[in-house]
Amino acid sequence: MEDVTIMIGLLRSWNTTRGFGFIDVPTAVFPLKKYFLHVSDILEGSNPPPVGSMVRFEVGPPRKAGQLPIAKKAWIIAPKNVSLGAL
Repeated sequence: MEDVTIMIGLLRSWNTTRGFGFIDVPTAVFPLKKYFLHVSDILEGSNPPPVGSMVRFEVGPPRKAGQLPIAKKAWIIAPKNVSLGAL
């Protein structure tokens, strides 16, 4: 059986035209861990997801060497009032 790592992070940016964004997850070891999220990996939630949303996801390996790990099977948990001024 394969080990699955589930994380929760904050969607920090989203490129609507290209269908991807980046999630930040605070850690005890590093100040921030970053993950790549593609629109095809969103299972539930707003599309496009609002920046500032919480995202629950499984951690996947980078698509290519040197890239960020991917967020897969993502659930977007949008706050009620997301605005750029709040970030």
